[in-house]
Amino acid sequence: ALDDGGGGGGGGGGGGGKAAREPLVANRWRHWLPNWIALHAERGTRRKCWEGHCLQPDLHDGRRYSGCVRCGWLPDPGAPVLGCRECKWSICPECTGGDRLPALRDDPLFHGPSLPALLQPCGSLQAPAAKARGERRGAVIVCPGGNYEFLCANEGLPIASWLERHGIAAFVLRYRLLPRHSGKEALHDLQTAVRTVRALHPGEPVAAIGFSAGGHLVASHGVAARRNGRRLLDAQILVYPAIDGSDWLHPWKHGFWDQECLSKVGSLLEHQDALMGGRGFAAPPTFLVASTGDGVCPARLHGDPYVEALKRRRVPNTYCRGNFGDHGFALEGDWTEKCLDWLKGRGFGDKSA
Repeated sequence: ALDDGGGGGGGGGGGGGKAAREPLVANRWRHWLPNWIALHAERGTRRKCWEGHCLQPDLHDGRRYSGCVRCGWLPDPGAPVLGCRECKWSICPECTGGDRLPALRDDPLFHGPSLPALLQPCGSLQAPAAKARGERRGAVIVCPGGNYEFLCANEGLPIASWLERHGIAAFVLRYRLLPRHSGKEALHDLQTAVRTVRALHPGEPVAAIGFSAGGHLVASHGVAARRNGRRLLDAQILVYPAIDGSDWLHPWKHGFWDQECLSKVGSLLEHQDALMGGRGFAAPPTFLVASTGDGVCPARLHGDPYVEALKRRRVPNTYCRGNFGDHGFALEGDWTEKCLDWLKGRGFGDKSA
């Protein structure tokens, strides 16, 4: 768990005993979880369709199933597939491998709602300092999205693993969420995480990467830091960030699964004017990714105004704008290599590369 005093934190499981095992949502309500959190097709060892039905070995007959939902390949009749006859959903043999997300019961981002923590793929907060000392430089705090109500698994540990593979220490922040907590507490968790990571990596650059609501949190950190006279991050990466929080006030666009979250919306909008480029705007050097095909955080409403504010303040920035697909594409799309090059140019990464 995060040490509010700025000292060392917990490792991969987040620590905290019973508090760390408490789920965000009780078992009896999980059937109604939104698909982008349930992620049946991505989680656990059993292959399932998006509705949660177990896939069974079958033969493609050219009628029941269309192409592979992963790669789009249309097998010849008689070719083996894994399929769901109920949903007419199938994947080809080539797409049955790859890394899997943890099952909900094992997902540290789905547990510990009152126990903020820094998590790592390797399971130990101190690992980067001990591993390949002198070859790696810089650390990044990963802030998953989830509308401040959940934390998306595909925007957490897989992102940290990607950064670690390229010589950058990475920590996933499990921050506190609505409706049990407020946006102020989530921001406090990020501030504490920044102090913790700076203590673990003295003299090295520290950045944060945020997705969707996590991008809103990271961007808010800059505004709050400047307001309180604190040091900004050395860099930030915002991927399809939710910069304009006005939808959280909309009667049906707010996106909350639990309507109790509406009582805490005000805490998310404290920095709204500043984030949209008004008085108090502040940000470190920024790499921003926004998709023109995003139906939740479209580039023209979120990325564009933020980048314009960066330009007006002459904050160094790189804007990766294009059609990367709909919201939640995570590491997919043609932005990751550009981002790594940008980070390297700011002093992050494997110094031997």
